[in-house]
Amino acid sequence: MPAPFRSKASFWQRLADHLLFPVNIWLSEETSSKLGLTPIDHERVRMALPCCRGRILDIGCGNNLLVRTYGDGFGVDVHPYPEADARCESSQLPFRGSTFDSVTLLACLNHITRRKETLEECHRVLRETGVLILTMIPLWVGFFSHPIRRRHDPDQLDRGISHEEDLGMSGAKVRRLLESSGFRLTAHERFMWGLNNLYLAEKEATNYTKQSATNYTNYTKSQAFKRR
Repeated sequence: MPAPFRSKASFWQRLADHLLFPVNIWLSEETSSKLGLTPIDHERVRMALPCCRGRILDIGCGNNLLVRTYGDGFGVDVHPYPEADARCESSQLPFRGSTFDSVTLLACLNHITRRKETLEECHRVLRETGVLILTMIPLWVGFFSHPIRRRHDPDQLDRGISHEEDLGMSGAKVRRLLESSGFRLTAHERFMWGLNNLYLAEKEATNYTKQSATNYTNYTKSQAFKRR
């Protein structure tokens, strides 16, 4: 049974989560909650929620916790998680341009092999005043956190991790990907003992919107052909 999600935490809750993080990282979601701690996977959702505005699209949504908590949005994943609203490739999103006010990529960009194409699609479906919200651990953190979290991680247990995926990404690499895909980084904040990162970015007017619109047209045509 999934642990209840708490969108806000008191000072004492944050202090307990901080001090007991070395223990909490080994625990399942249910065990963390029973001990009065915030489950590790809930931390990034709590960080992202205050940044969301308008209608959101959560890519790599997994159990769709962010959208279910926020209440106005759509969660997609390449893996058939039962809680996801739709299954699709992140590099070919089945949405029209300028559809969402916020697009989120929580702890998933390193698991996406076509990262630039995915970010270009995020650029296309975001409205001009939209915000891209991304969380990412550094590569060195992934080397020890993935083995520790393996027995509690749906990505590793249900979906599996291929050799093309990375265990994390450096801040410099995230910035380069954002800039090359038509985004401007506006904020960066560390959390969870500084082991995780929250990035916020805004759209910049580029030719990526035109190219991604062509990708969307080609995708919808291919889907229509498959249905014949």
